[in-house]
Amino acid sequence: MKKILIFTSFLAVLTLITPTACYYDNEVEQYGTTVCDTVALSYSIHIQPIIEANCISCHTPGGQQSSSPMNTFEQVKPYATSREIVQRIQGDGQPLMPPAGAMSSCDQEKIAAWVNAGSPNN
Repeated sequence: MKKILIFTSFLAVLTLITPTACYYDNEVEQYGTTVCDTVALSYSIHIQPIIEANCISCHTPGGQQSSSPMNTFEQVKPYATSREIVQRIQGDGQPLMPPAGAMSSCDQEKIAAWVNAGSPNN
């Protein structure tokens, strides 16, 4: 009986100190880069913040490009429908936007995926 109790205690301690096979997957540590999620993009959650961070400073009343504002979905939609927004952020035969330098490749991919999905107002 004593041997069983000692053996059971030993197993309990061993179980507590032995690392488990479960761990937290960290994309950056595993793959060296973050994966750009371009699935189920929302204008209000994903696209609008990119536009606000990269475009609004010029494309707003009083800005350098006040004739082509991008403050609302309705103002952005024509540039998405014509694909001009994708061409401009990728520099496809037109001046690159924003002029201060290209936005991140992930932001470019998100805008292109949103345009390819029909630029929904969601």
